[in-house]
Amino acid sequence: MNSNKALLTKQFIRLQRYALDNKKPDISYVGCDWETLISLGGLNKCGALLNNAVNKDPDYFDIDKEVLKKWNEKAKKEFLDSYNRFSEFKRVYSCFQEEGIRTVVLKGYVLAVLYPDIFSRYSSDLDIKLDPKDKDRVHELLTQKLGFSYNEADSKNNVKLYMHGNLLIEAHYTLWEDYHGDNIDVLIKEKLDDEGTLVKVSITDDVAVWTLGHTEHLILQMFHIIKHFIVEGIESRYLIDIALFVNKYKDEIDFKRFFRVFKEMNFDNFCAVYFTKCIEYFGMDENVLAKEDRVYPEDEAAFLQDIVFAGKRDLEDNSSYSLLGILSPYVNGKKDAGDKKGGRILHTLFPSVSDIDDKYAYCKKYHFLLPIAWIHRAFRAIYFKLTKGNKVYGVKDKITGSEYRIRMMKNSKIL
Repeated sequence: MNSNKALLTKQFIRLQRYALDNKKPDISYVGCDWETLISLGGLNKCGALLNNAVNKDPDYFDIDKEVLKKWNEKAKKEFLDSYNRFSEFKRVYSCFQEEGIRTVVLKGYVLAVLYPDIFSRYSSDLDIKLDPKDKDRVHELLTQKLGFSYNEADSKNNVKLYMHGNLLIEAHYTLWEDYHGDNIDVLIKEKLDDEGTLVKVSITDDVAVWTLGHTEHLILQMFHIIKHFIVEGIESRYLIDIALFVNKYKDEIDFKRFFRVFKEMNFDNFCAVYFTKCIEYFGMDENVLAKEDRVYPEDEAAFLQDIVFAGKRDLEDNSSYSLLGILSPYVNGKKDAGDKKGGRILHTLFPSVSDIDDKYAYCKKYHFLLPIAWIHRAFRAIYFKLTKGNKVYGVKDKITGSEYRIRMMKNSKIL
């Protein structure tokens, strides 16, 4: 890509802010590479949001009429997809309520309702927290009554995936997926999904959902952001999510508890970096983080570019970039693991019993089966490489990707 990434990053972030507050960006869009910027909108799942903003004053943004026309068509499709997905969500949520299944909505529509309209925040999946005792009943309802197909291959022990139409449901039976470690122990102690802390949030006039308490939900969101930042990079809309959420619920959020939890996991500096950018770029209430407590990345341009480009150094790269196998120790709480490149290569090929994915749970119970799990894992990797081609990374690409993510972690004060 020949475009200036630094300039595109600034133009993109200013446009996002304008979409929220209607204040014209303090940057020129003359000669803007709109094709790439539109692609970034799709990558960050905020294409419709940005499209609506540009259509308020196309001349100001110096966008070619044909380019805008094509973008408008794409944005309409995105809107329709979101509308149909919401209709499907209502059908599922209503069914679960009728069947007496306690359903806690995580992120998703609870955040979308904070946007100019709920369809401005594009999402292809729905995260819900369910009681483990309801697992069989949920599976039966989704697959038999509601017509969903179960994606066994990509499901985990504690997260089951179901698909119908264009809605992917992630049915969580724990808030922390299949992660284990010191950090997860810290989070489990907080009991974020305790029934007494749940709150009800109105999404539309006829739909209200149960979700986590406001402090609990902010902790969940931030850990989710950190996890994705570590293993693959994050989308810039997560900055908007946090800014809007904090501004809406700042009087109900216990920030002392929030920072205590992340300090216990040694992620408090990253949270300060993140909050600082939310304040500076997306109008988050500055009283949430005093000026003397604000923290900045070592290289701000690199930090923002990594987020706007969603962790990808090349927009032509369509591969699944998750580096869970290598970098999960940094999420779990073993930040000293794999500091040397050679160690990361060995860890990629031969993860320990504690770090191997729960898909190979048999070796966690019987440790002598670990070599069998390595072989099982290798064949599975080969199968996905053959069936999905360039949609997945090989070992060499994962090592290169992990080197980049570690640089970004150091830059943003995670390490």
